Order: sequence, then C-alpha cells, then structure tokens
Amino acid sequence: MLIRGISLTAAGLLSLVGLVFPFMLGRVPTALNQSLLMLMMVGVAGGFVHGAGFQPAQNWLRTLIGPAFTWPLMALSFGLLIWLR
Repeated sequence: MLIRGISLTAAGLLSLVGLVFPFMLGRVPTALNQSLLMLMMVGVAGGFVHGAGFQPAQNWLRTLIGPAFTWPLMALSFGLLIWLR
C-alpha cells in the first residue's frame, strides 16, 4: 500500500513538473528535451497506473508498469532534464 502511494505521489508531482517545465526551458524546445519529457511521461503514466492499483494478468505488462521500471525511468529522465537546464 505504501509503494502504491509513493508511485501515485511521484507521478502526480512529476506530471505537474512536466506541465510547468516546458515553460522553464525557454522558447525553443530541442529534440533532446522533448525526448526526455516523453520518457518522463511514460514513467509517470506507469506510476499512475501502478498507484491506482491496476494489476494486469500478463507478467511483461506487470513489469512494465511496476515500480522497478517506472521509478528509475521517472528519476533518470527528471534528473537529466534538470541537469540539461
């Protein structure tokens, strides 16, 4: 239950950052920034799905939306966006 709460909270916070961050980057978005935002949003979507409590029947999909995949994806892409800023 705690892990689901962490996933939901992290996904919510990063979705807010994703909403505000393009305005912080400036007027000219680069391909690298857009790619990192896309990866972060994939992680955020997985975090929302995991945090809401969805449990798919397929093992590969369970791994794809689980915290072992989404948390590092969110953290890495967010860290790179901050570092590139």
